[in-house]
Amino acid sequence: MDSGSIHGFGMEVSPQVEEYLWEIAEEMAERFGISRAEAVARIGYEWGDTAFAPENDLIFHELPEYWAHVLGCERTAASCWGAAEPGPHCQLRAAPPATARPRPLP
Repeated sequence: MDSGSIHGFGMEVSPQVEEYLWEIAEEMAERFGISRAEAVARIGYEWGDTAFAPENDLIFHELPEYWAHVLGCERTAASCWGAAEPGPHCQLRAAPPATARPRPLP
C-alpha cells in the first residue's frame, strides 16, 4: 500500500483507515471502560494481518460502534454477536496476550 503508514495499530494503513480505526478504538475504550492503548492492542491483534482498502473497504459499511462491539464482546449466542449494541450478556473478551504482536505504542 503506497499511501499507507505504520502507526500505533502495528499495520500499514491509509490515513482514512487509520482515522476509522482510531474511532473504533475510542468507542471500545468508552464502551468497555478499557484504556485507549488496550483498545488499540485489541484492534491490532484481531486485524493486524488485514489489508484494508483506503476508501471503500468493507469496514466502512458499518459504524465504529458496530466494530467496537464485534471486537470487544465475547462471541456467544447470548451476547448477540454481530449486533450494533451489546446485549445484557455481553462480556468483554480476554485481552490479547502480552506477547502478542502487534502491541500498541506507549
